[in-house]
Amino acid sequence: MSQSAMQEITCPKCGKKHSFQVWDSINTLEFPEMKEKVRNDEAFRYRCPDCGATALLNYNFLYHQQEDKILIFVDADSSSYGDMEKILKQRGNAFDGYRKRIVLSYNDFKEKLLIFDAGLDDRIVEIIKSSIWDNVEERYKDKHIDEIYFATNEDGENGFLFRKEGHMVASMEFDKALYNAIKEAALSRIDAISRDDLIIDRNWAKAIVARLG
Repeated sequence: MSQSAMQEITCPKCGKKHSFQVWDSINTLEFPEMKEKVRNDEAFRYRCPDCGATALLNYNFLYHQQEDKILIFVDADSSSYGDMEKILKQRGNAFDGYRKRIVLSYNDFKEKLLIFDAGLDDRIVEIIKSSIWDNVEERYKDKHIDEIYFATNEDGENGFLFRKEGHMVASMEFDKALYNAIKEAALSRIDAISRDDLIIDRNWAKAIVARLG
């Protein structure tokens, strides 16, 4: 069920206050238009009626793509993931059979959507990203790359973006053959040891690779 409320937002530029619709939960089966509004940032972009300044609001919310059995909790302030983890791991609830994830930033949320939209398993993608990170830290420390994100361009081609302080500095193609090879060789073992894991990130990937040997 979708839930939202109007909240007072102070414009970061002019200081004027206006109401903005803030979502606690979004169900795209109930509101199909939200599927696109989430992806193009319209759902979270505040625009000041007085000065025209815009800001992307970052807050906690639950994203429920019911038609595809995807549930993502965005814990933007890292305050609630422990409680949400307990709820999502309960057996026999309405979300059995879902891909359930907890992410700790809005950028991580957008990346999960891109991965799922591409029909990929985010666990395999994170394992590949972990290997890329290791290579970057070993060979390209001088580039000071601080983010690597999965991305899809306008032509539908997948790849990884390398960022420094929020700016893209490089990119690389997504190796689908490598993805398929890892998936074929390790997916059943990954399922066996991490089926209930909710936070799938670099730390998770490093731990899984170590366990896989």
